[in-house]
Amino acid sequence: MKKIPFNRYFKHSTKTVAVLILLACASGPADLNEFTSYFLPESATVQEGDGRYHYTQQFLYLDEYSDSLQLGENTNAQAWANYAGVSEAVAYNYFYTETANNTLPNRLMLKGNKAAVSYLQFAKAVEKAYQPAVHSWEESYKDSLVLVESFQTARQLASTTTDVFLKERYAFQAVKLAMMNYQPEDCLEIYETFIQPLKTKTFISDWAFARKAGATLSLGDTAKAIYEFALVFERCPSRRREADLSLRSKGIKFQEKALSYCQNDAEKAAVYALCAIQPLEDGLPMLKKIVELNPKNKLIELITAREINKNEYYSLGEIPYVEDTAAFENRRAESSTYFEQLGEFNANNAENKSLGNPAFWYTAASYIAYVNKNYDKSGDYLTKAQAASTQNSYLKQQMSIQQMLLLIAKQDKITPEFENQAIGMLEQFRKSDNFRVVNAYTRACGLLAKMYRGQPLDDKKSGGWLSGCSSKKQENAGGIHLAKAFLLESAASWQSRPQNADGYASAFATNTDRYAVEDSASAESVQEVLKYIQQPTLGDFDKRLVKLSGIDANYMYIVLGRKYLSQHHYAEAAEAFGKVSPQTWKQEPFATYLDSNPFYINPDNGQNAEETVTPATFAKRMTELEKKMKAGDAEAAYLLGCGAYNTGYWGNNWILSQRQWSSAEYQYMYPPRDLSGEDYFAATQAKTYFEKALQLTKNSEIAAKAAFGASMCERNAFKLFEAAEGRNVGYSENEQAAFMARMNAESKKRLGAYFGLLKSKYPTTQYTREVIEECSTYRDFIGQ
Repeated sequence: MKKIPFNRYFKHSTKTVAVLILLACASGPADLNEFTSYFLPESATVQEGDGRYHYTQQFLYLDEYSDSLQLGENTNAQAWANYAGVSEAVAYNYFYTETANNTLPNRLMLKGNKAAVSYLQFAKAVEKAYQPAVHSWEESYKDSLVLVESFQTARQLASTTTDVFLKERYAFQAVKLAMMNYQPEDCLEIYETFIQPLKTKTFISDWAFARKAGATLSLGDTAKAIYEFALVFERCPSRRREADLSLRSKGIKFQEKALSYCQNDAEKAAVYALCAIQPLEDGLPMLKKIVELNPKNKLIELITAREINKNEYYSLGEIPYVEDTAAFENRRAESSTYFEQLGEFNANNAENKSLGNPAFWYTAASYIAYVNKNYDKSGDYLTKAQAASTQNSYLKQQMSIQQMLLLIAKQDKITPEFENQAIGMLEQFRKSDNFRVVNAYTRACGLLAKMYRGQPLDDKKSGGWLSGCSSKKQENAGGIHLAKAFLLESAASWQSRPQNADGYASAFATNTDRYAVEDSASAESVQEVLKYIQQPTLGDFDKRLVKLSGIDANYMYIVLGRKYLSQHHYAEAAEAFGKVSPQTWKQEPFATYLDSNPFYINPDNGQNAEETVTPATFAKRMTELEKKMKAGDAEAAYLLGCGAYNTGYWGNNWILSQRQWSSAEYQYMYPPRDLSGEDYFAATQAKTYFEKALQLTKNSEIAAKAAFGASMCERNAFKLFEAAEGRNVGYSENEQAAFMARMNAESKKRLGAYFGLLKSKYPTTQYTREVIEECSTYRDFIGQ
């Protein structure tokens, strides 16, 4: 079976790529949270753990880092450590580790605090009696009898315990157990009776209030539940996640009535803030209210960043995978006006002394002005942002991103000064693993490449308002500029990204594919690149650009050699491959995949199957064989056919002409295209050589070999035909059976010419007898 190279040498079929896009993990290819965006939400000032509220199209998104903060566990362990006079590690060990020891209760017992030990035993019993499933494939465990008895005990002890620390916890346990036992009315009553009157409340009372909010929601008072969850979200970091998900998981949106429960403007702002971070909500109207009611609310900047990212998602690039495309298009149409309003909001906030942090607001206003192609205003705002002080490294990075994008947008023509500025900015972002930074880096490379090619920067295909910057053209798009464009496009490719310790480069959806860049380049363009990077004296910019591209002359000679080889220009290929370091052929992928004789075809055609070549020696021999064929040598023509066949898709040395291979690429190519005219798949030139051998030879053995070689080329063409015809065939047994019957009939017609020649003219040759033994398709043809 044909060996398939992995990672960057593997040419994924479209279906494979689609699966990768859907399943890839963070920082991997096409992260699920990845979409076209150039604004870093981390630019906003946020509280620890609030990264989970950055915008994403995932409805129940949970940021892994934020969840690892363990705010609840750490807060509770710290409280017990202070109460018991032990280290925080001792308290944490008792409550939250799988190998818990009894150090905490033992210390309490030594101090004579039996009441606290009794509470710990009680809490452990409750925890053991109710163990909800963490994953969908697990089963929950619930001992209802224990929970009912524990509820009565907690209620009683909440009333009689005098220790303030323990009293609050017994009251919390009673509130919690009421909800575990599906008694929301009791939950509310217990909260009002035991928690509300407490003169000193800690985070435990907030935990109990969160349970009360859940009871309110279960009793159907959604508006009041919004209000209560907003208070939990505002004042209790260790229950923010639960408060948010209580609304998010049920798709609850803002209700005006929730404001009627608020005691002051700060609480109203908290309601708006919690609702503004919910999916499917327009946050700008709520943002304006929050600024008006409580400019000190800590979510104002985060919600603003969400709205910027949300609008990018709806306005940039192609439509993502959504069920209702019409709704998405409507949303996209509305986004332009909405974004203009958001820009005005940010500009006003930059002058609002009550908000502070003008660096963020000016940066946001600059970005939106850039998106709206008001580059002068964007530049003015950015200058003010850079003049304002900030310690936020992400905000500083965002300013640099905008400076880079603005530089390109405002530049009329390419000058040495512009080149030096641009390359310095690109170098800042090349190594980033933040997909938004990579988005900006890729975009900048692409726009610069267009400038060098003399192409307009507007990309009308995307339809987004950030599709391009202008329609200006570079006056001189000569060889040097074309070479620079090629290097910039290569620099934006995933193949040129820095590798991690495992030898893999992170790939992002916006990265270009260097192989696609190479495929679209002519041999003349590749020669221009080689001429450019091999100048006797490279300037500083030139050296930095070559380094950024991740390619060198050795690599480009391989590209050039393969390009010539694919065109069957063997002498030119030999010359190009001859300039590649011989050590290269001993390295991967050649060390693994140059393992067969490209002049061998099964059945045994008289060549040594294990004899191997290098691209240089192969091209040189093909050049010599071509000369011999032109002089009338039939065997040379036959061997040329073998070599051309084996450098194609079905050959044993495809690595000579291609960088990657997939077992199903001709079947699942997207978008589908007619491959019948592509020599790599159809082996058209190989067939021409085999036919030439038939014309020249008087040797029946060589003729038989050539006829079989030509039939292999016909088989390739038939495979392409079969794949194209089968794309729209259903999966039912009847449809599949009918299709197979039709293809069997077609194969008789399409494979008949040279199989027929073997059968009628060369049936007694030794080679034909070998074909009968080795080739089941031929046996079917002759009825054996």
